[in-house]
Amino acid sequence: MKKMTIMAAALVLAGCAAGAAGLRLVDLRDPKYSRGERTIPLTFPKIQMALFKHKDACGSAPHFSVDPRQTNYATIVDKPADAESFEQAVLVDLVQYQSTMMDEERTRGQIFTYYADTATKKRVDNLFNAILHPEVCPAK
Repeated sequence: MKKMTIMAAALVLAGCAAGAAGLRLVDLRDPKYSRGERTIPLTFPKIQMALFKHKDACGSAPHFSVDPRQTNYATIVDKPADAESFEQAVLVDLVQYQSTMMDEERTRGQIFTYYADTATKKRVDNLFNAILHPEVCPAK
């Protein structure tokens, strides 16, 4: 009986510890946090170069990472440096499309944020401005 009580208490404590971790990246990809799509007229290398330029000009930039198993998929994450969870993050899942007779090379981004307030919308705009206008720093 004692063993069952100890195991039940351990399970309850493990559940509390998991809840304290906050919002995870996988949780943020839930469709209820989707905030729309945008098309970027650039390829992954050009997006990454723009983010490097933005970091040089402004001191910080969103983090870009390519999926190691599928190179036409990437992710951009912009979250405050001191944030441990993803409540304040802006997540953009990217798909790169090759040029065709009808379209130029382009990238489609699916945007996810936990909050849908004005400040978060401004952060989404700042993320895309960092890609499209890397030399311009957002106003503080």
